[in-house]
Amino acid sequence: MAGVDWTSIILGKTAYRTLPTCTYVVAGLGRAGRAAIDALLRLREAERVIAWDRSTDGAARGVARGLRRRGVEVRLGGDGLGALESAGPSATVVKSPGIPLRTPLFERARERGLEVFDELELGWRLARGPIVGVTGTNGKSTTAKLIAAVLEAAGEPVQIAGNSEFGPPLSAAEGEGWTVCEVSSFQLEATPSFLPELGVFTNLTLEHLARHTDMESYAAIKRAMFIRPGRVVDTAIVNIDDRFGRRLAAEVVEAGTKVLTYGFDAEADVRVESARWDMRQARQHLRTPAGAVDSTTRLPGRHNASNVAAAFAVGHALGLSPRSTSRALNGAEGPPGRWEVLSGSEEFDVVVDFAHNPDGIRRLLETARAVTNRRGNAGLRVVFGPVGLHEPSKARAIGRVAGALSDHLILTTGTVNYDGRLVRIGELREAAKSGGNGSSVEVVLDRREAIERAIESASPGDIVAVLGIGALPRLVIDAAGTSFDFDDRRVVREVLGDQRNRARSASNGAAITPASR
Repeated sequence: MAGVDWTSIILGKTAYRTLPTCTYVVAGLGRAGRAAIDALLRLREAERVIAWDRSTDGAARGVARGLRRRGVEVRLGGDGLGALESAGPSATVVKSPGIPLRTPLFERARERGLEVFDELELGWRLARGPIVGVTGTNGKSTTAKLIAAVLEAAGEPVQIAGNSEFGPPLSAAEGEGWTVCEVSSFQLEATPSFLPELGVFTNLTLEHLARHTDMESYAAIKRAMFIRPGRVVDTAIVNIDDRFGRRLAAEVVEAGTKVLTYGFDAEADVRVESARWDMRQARQHLRTPAGAVDSTTRLPGRHNASNVAAAFAVGHALGLSPRSTSRALNGAEGPPGRWEVLSGSEEFDVVVDFAHNPDGIRRLLETARAVTNRRGNAGLRVVFGPVGLHEPSKARAIGRVAGALSDHLILTTGTVNYDGRLVRIGELREAAKSGGNGSSVEVVLDRREAIERAIESASPGDIVAVLGIGALPRLVIDAAGTSFDFDDRRVVREVLGDQRNRARSASNGAAITPASR
């Protein structure tokens, strides 16, 4: 595209993309682990494939049976050390992103001098087309979707992959076209070589400290997608509204590669000069190195205007005109479960969003508050339950933000893979009350009942925001992984439908007066 020989760039990295011929041990039988196994079974370099998962439940046993029929040695339960011993003295370990590096299997492998890398690294080593890597705390999914739309409109074959709900793991990506890859810190902590052709950084905010200890460690892991010892990403697209982003941009420039910055900052190469929105439409005016441009999307909020700017920066890096990028993004909307407005004829609005950490919730609620402020006495009603939230500090930060920006906060069950969710809800409640603006705060543990309560209490002009789950189809409620089907969007539609039916019934009943009988 635009005269750049991406094939030559990719071939220039061949030395970093080789795979050893040996036995492979794959840790984890989730999406990433299964994708890695599928890829390895097609490779002559994989002499044997051994798989391990700590789970022994029915789902894991079912996956194991299918893999064994394909010649994979599968071990369930325990710490995985048995699988490593079975592999012999020479092996490579491929880890699933959800399993921390401090797991005994990985520690023992590294003590033995064995190579350990994430499924993302395997996918990168196998990829034959150019990759746009998108990393950061928030905004990855929306930014990836916008970039994919820009590439597709330019006539390029493109797919979304990586740590995404909306595409396969990278090792399962197919073809030689462009791949827009969502990249998480859980993946980057074990990728010794991975560098995309274009790297996009969105922001760095409080998240994953139970895994990465502190913000500096978290930042260092994100940095690895752009700068490696003796190597650097070909082109970096960086948000300089973010403090770490500004530092990263300077480091990448010093490393000698191309950087395009974006954001609201006056120094940004792609600058958002204005952003206006209502519930269903947003208009951004941007200034790019190739001139000013207007863009209209279905992505309200300053944070989404920043995501749009990232897509314009990618378009410019690839030689596309601002007008072409604007056409590609015209009417663009986010992935399912990101600012998904579900209300119809109601006099109030209901929006479902994946926001689940302090910064994400703040940005979402500020976007909604900007709308209610224009509606006079309208209120903002929020439903939220702990999502992850292993750290009490993060729960307190969320509680303060939600209490300060909502008028009615209902705390409920979220999706957590640990015990003690009631303790977390209590921490959220206390922080919301202490940092609130006089808003009402209550606890309704049944999530459906909490959604019903928020919707049934809504007045004309109000916004009801159901946060934390987005398009995820289930809730996990304990450390054992106990889960049940639950989709916020489906429940909201059912509650709204029930409310409409009751209103119609009441209207029909009122029409039947004694005189008409």
